[in-house]
Formats: sequence, C-alpha cells, structure tokens
Amino acid sequence: MDTKTLILGLVPVILAGVFIHAANAAIQRNSNGPRWWLAGTAAHGIGLGLITLRDVLPDVLGIVLGDILAAGGFLIMLEGVARFAGKRVPKWQLVGMAAIVVLGFPAFTWVIDNAAVRFGIFGSVVIASNLLMLGYLSIIGRRDGQPGVRLLRYTIYYFVGSLTVTCGGVLLLTPEMPSILAPSQLVAMGLLSLLVVETNLVFGFVLLSASRSASVLRRAALTDHLTGLPNRRAFEALVNDHFEMAPSGEQQAALVVFDIDHFKQVNDGHGHDVGDAVLQHVATVLQAAIRDTDHVARLGGEEFVALIHARPEASVHDIADRIRQAVADRPFVLDGREVSVTISAGLVEVSGGQPTLASLFKRADQALYKAKDAGRNQVVTAAA
Repeated sequence: MDTKTLILGLVPVILAGVFIHAANAAIQRNSNGPRWWLAGTAAHGIGLGLITLRDVLPDVLGIVLGDILAAGGFLIMLEGVARFAGKRVPKWQLVGMAAIVVLGFPAFTWVIDNAAVRFGIFGSVVIASNLLMLGYLSIIGRRDGQPGVRLLRYTIYYFVGSLTVTCGGVLLLTPEMPSILAPSQLVAMGLLSLLVVETNLVFGFVLLSASRSASVLRRAALTDHLTGLPNRRAFEALVNDHFEMAPSGEQQAALVVFDIDHFKQVNDGHGHDVGDAVLQHVATVLQAAIRDTDHVARLGGEEFVALIHARPEASVHDIADRIRQAVADRPFVLDGREVSVTISAGLVEVSGGQPTLASLFKRADQALYKAKDAGRNQVVTAAA
C-alpha cells in the first residue's frame, strides 16, 4: 500500500474525530478543552488532506501549509489538554515549537528541498507536544480519575516510540527521500501507527470529558450548594475513613456539632436571603478557623459539624472554643451595620474502639442542647 493511500485512509478517521469532538464541545460548553481538541483535529486533518494533493497543488499549499497544519494540529491539541487541566502551556514552549514549524517547513522546501528533514521536523514537534501532554494528563488524572488518562498515556508512549523509530530511520537510511509521498516502508509504518493513534486520541479525549462530568457530579453530590462545604454524606464518609485508618495511640480527636444561636429570629426578622447570607458567613469563618488536618461540613439548616484533633498545646475543647470565639469575633455586616452572630457547640471525644457515627451524633446533640440551655455561645463536652 503506497503512502498516499495510507494518508487518505486517515481522512475518514479524522473526519469522524472532528464530528465527535464537535458534539463533545457542544455538550461541554463550559470547558475549553474540547473546543481546542476540535480545532487541533480539524487543522491536522486539513494538513494531511493538503499533503495528499501536493502533486497537483502549489508548493505553498501542498507542502508548506500542509506540513504546518499537520504538525500544528498537535500543538493546538496540547494547549487543549493544558486548559482542560486548568493550566496553560508556557508561551516559550508554544512559540518555540511554532517557530520550528513555521520556519522549518518553508526553509526545507524552498531553500533546501529535503523531504526527509521536513519529516524529521514534523516528528520532532509531534513527539515534543505529546511528551508535554503527559504532565497535564497527570493533573487531570488526580482531579477526575484515570480512564481517559490511561488510554491517552499509553497511546502517547506508543506513538512517541514508533515515531522516533520512523523519523530516525528516514533521516539515517533515506536522507535524500524525494517526497513524503514516495514509496517508503518506514513512512508507511509511521502512518499505520498514526491511524491507531488518531483513533485512540479521539476516544481518549472523549473519555477525559466523561470522567470530568462524572467527577463534577460526584463533587456536587457531596457538596452543600449554599456554603460550598462538604455535606453530611461527605462528612460521614470522611469520618468513617478516619476511624478505619487512624492508628492506635493517635492524638485525641473529637466530633463537634455547631448550631447558630437565634437563627430562626434572623430568618423571621430579615428573610431567608439574609439567613442564607449568615449561613455562608459562618461557613467561611469555620473553614478559616480549622486546620488542614481537621474537617468541617454543613449538616443542614443552621447546623455545622467538625472533626478536630488535639494539639500539643491545646485540647479538643480548647480548639472548639477557639472556633466558637472566631465566629463571635467576626460580626455579620447587614445594610452597613455589624450584627453579632454566635454559635453553640456540643463536643464528643473520639477515643478507643470503633464508635458508630449515630452514637457520636446523639451524644454531641445532647451536649449541644446543654450549651443552649446554659445560655448559648459556649462549648459543652459530652460526658464520657
């Protein structure tokens, strides 16, 4: 099978990829990545199409523009992967590779006509862009999961390996190759590899989008939409993991239930919009008051819960009281005036055995009621 036929065989695969990316971009309208993958795949496909027509097109289209688009498509896809990871490809990397493409192909077409070097330029830029993708894929994998990342990672390993062998072989064994369309077993091997890669890239990118959507849904199911804190389901899973993983003899820990004092009066007197703002205010203060090793969540209504750990210089009761004081020290601003907001707390120490969450919450609630009965704005520890 000649080179031109192999390149033409890539066209339906790339066209299918363009349609799939277009549909994916329409679904993932809030994500930049799919639009860049669509643009990169389209540019790459147009470039390959021009390459197959280079015998009937002027050199500026069939050779120079075709090669630039075929290689440049991978740079566009690289930027798409970076943006999907929440990053940007450093300008010096993009500008450097783009300069090699834009200057290299014309130079080795009109100044020194050498198809082998042009193929080497194509290979080096594509290899570099694919290797750079690996770093961004690691970020995506940690955030969204591994299915699409694994497929793309193994595809890149395969592609880089096969393209390195192909380009090296062309430059060493056929340095005077007259045209990329000239019969060449090495180029044919590279194009067959590209056929596999094009297919895997399309499905890999779609899997990335699907994993991202699933990750967003998982986070939404475990997040309180009003405050942005974890919800009760997320907190219970976290505490259960803590019980399973905590080694014996670990520092003292406690579950603390917080309740905003006189919250019903806020809702009745100022409306639910102000009540929601107070909840967000308290959530912000609680989040800022705990350490990275501790956790806070919203239980529902005006109740919050935290899992805290003792420190060498402070007991869990001292830490809970500091959190309570942090809320009292940060008044809520309503219509330009400060409104005092306080919380009461019921604390239950977690020590020894495998206590059930239900029993911990029950004891913490009982301690919370005592804090309310004793005048509010205080922390009461449940009896052992």
